[in-house]
Amino acid sequence: MKFSYSLVKKLVPAVKNKKELIEKLNLHSFEAEDVGGDVFEVSVPPNRFSDAASHMGIAREIAAILKIKFQISNPKFQTNSKSEIQNSKIVVNIKNKDLCSRYAAQYFENIKIVSSPKWLQKILIDCGLRPINNVVDIMNYAMLLTGQPLHAFDYDKLTNDQQPTTNNSRKSSVVDRKSIVIRRAEKSEKITTLDNQTFELNENVLVIADEKNPLAIAGIKGGKFAEVDKNTKKIIVEAANFNAVNIYKTSKFLKLSTDASLRFSHNLNPELVPLGLNEAGKLLKEIIGAKAGESVDINFTKSREKVIKLDLERFNKFVGLNLDIKTCRKYLELLGFKINQLPNYPIAHLLAEPPFLRDDIETFEDLSEEIARLYGYGRINPQSPHVRLIPSGFEDLIVLKDKIKKILFGLGLSEVYNYSFIDKADDEVIELENPISSQFKYLRSSLAQHLIKNASSNFRFFNEVEIFEIGKVFRCQVSGVKCQDVLESLKLGIILASKNKKGEMFFELKGIIERLFKKIGLVEYLMPGSDLSRDYLISGEVLDIKSGGEIIGYLGRLNQELIGNKEGALAEIDLEALLKLAIEEREYRPLPKYPSIMRDISILVDPTVRVGEIMRLIQESDLEYIDDVDLLDEYEYVKVLANRRTRIMRSLTFRIVFQAEDRTLTDKEVNDKMEEIIKILKTKFKAEIR
Repeated sequence: MKFSYSLVKKLVPAVKNKKELIEKLNLHSFEAEDVGGDVFEVSVPPNRFSDAASHMGIAREIAAILKIKFQISNPKFQTNSKSEIQNSKIVVNIKNKDLCSRYAAQYFENIKIVSSPKWLQKILIDCGLRPINNVVDIMNYAMLLTGQPLHAFDYDKLTNDQQPTTNNSRKSSVVDRKSIVIRRAEKSEKITTLDNQTFELNENVLVIADEKNPLAIAGIKGGKFAEVDKNTKKIIVEAANFNAVNIYKTSKFLKLSTDASLRFSHNLNPELVPLGLNEAGKLLKEIIGAKAGESVDINFTKSREKVIKLDLERFNKFVGLNLDIKTCRKYLELLGFKINQLPNYPIAHLLAEPPFLRDDIETFEDLSEEIARLYGYGRINPQSPHVRLIPSGFEDLIVLKDKIKKILFGLGLSEVYNYSFIDKADDEVIELENPISSQFKYLRSSLAQHLIKNASSNFRFFNEVEIFEIGKVFRCQVSGVKCQDVLESLKLGIILASKNKKGEMFFELKGIIERLFKKIGLVEYLMPGSDLSRDYLISGEVLDIKSGGEIIGYLGRLNQELIGNKEGALAEIDLEALLKLAIEEREYRPLPKYPSIMRDISILVDPTVRVGEIMRLIQESDLEYIDDVDLLDEYEYVKVLANRRTRIMRSLTFRIVFQAEDRTLTDKEVNDKMEEIIKILKTKFKAEIR
């Protein structure tokens, strides 16, 4: 938001220069930067629009920082007595009081429309507004000064409110009165705004109208019908407070954003209304020589005053300072707080009443922040927190995930990653209110759907598919018939599928699960028959995976039609349940007494061969003496054949570590084992030894 340095300097003459002003704001209040000329820009937080999105607000902040009192007093808006309002020139009717929490208006005459003074025009231009004429410019200037948007209507263009009134001579007469109605727009009602745009409205849009015509889109932009022009002699100035949500939605619906709509969308305080209207009236008198007439101020209920207790000892512990109560009181009074110290309260306590525009001050913590920022965050020495650190437990799940991945990689499986969204609905899935596309309308309740698609699509490239996924699934916590909350859990999904193997995949997957459980330390589990029914599983060929008396997953044969009539098996396991059940033995293992022997082997294989499967077969060739297998090197190799044709091969180099616990292995023993490994690699993978 742009601000005029000259205007702030006028309000707080003690400011030395713009650079100092910006530096002080950055250190104690808001982010600010110099944008050239007489202008600086401030990032006003959303909860500070009522008090700080104005030159008065910034002036109060900088005055407090410079330890100068600058009080924005709460104006007392003077309305007429009941009898005078009945004969006034303004009649206001708020039909939707929930959308307009306060509406004030005042009549002015003796208006002469000319250009506004150069100094006023300069401030408007500096702040990004275009000068129009003296009346409109005064409205905008008063808004920049106080933060309250205002608007002026040409009084003579409004429809007369022709209601009979009795005067002192007891004769029936008609008083020249104009009605202002705050109401919802009628369906398909149209309005032409000041910039000659025509908008079609609906019942959700709030308008300011007379008895017949809409005059303005409330809180956003004025209409052409009652526009102030060169012939205007009398005006009505309005200042109001509108519902923030309604203004925001209307602005988005009409695709019309203005300075006023931005301010109203941030929930302005109704106390700004008289502040803005009084400043506008003062300028109309001083600059134009206008005469003020009747005024109204309706539908305002003053909120209860907030009083917050400051306990000095608690404050110093909370912030990490050692201030005395006089210093705290001084900082708060500089910011406009009213301070009370009751006789029966300890000397180190005070009661603070926030300034009338500070909606953001609610708690002791808010009060502490005000003192701390004015004192200066940079002056607070860092201290180590004195708190007990308790492990979250979440890291155990991360460790389990990593271990499972390493085990499954070693068993020759590949990991896949899928979206958490699916396109198929069933009784368990949750439909999204705002999906990224029609193909991803639901949150998955199982990993199965994507894994089956992965397997089916990969058959274009491989005869066998062995994949797994670790991911979150979602389900509803139902209360009555409605979804009360969305619960998520972490699951492991494994799928094996083959074009050639018949009846083997189910048992291979069962073996993988048993191997996995053994390596993570789960020793007590059962796989009894299950009555689980899923359209992707063959009925009667499903096993429950049970441990600790509860079902933690399932294993079943896949419906072959889903994967192109291929053989397949699928398992899903709840990892959070598995974490609770797995009892992994942790024991100290002494350093080996006998030296290890390492052998490197380099081979050429077809690029489609999986490295993980080669490592698994090497490891399994001798579980007693092979301690570790690592991949050292990998690159593509172009082999020239006898007929001068070329073939791309994959060159792999492995390091195999042999280790015995009871003796030192001989070179002959290791060489014999290496011969066996070479034979396996040649037979299984048609490998060429380099």
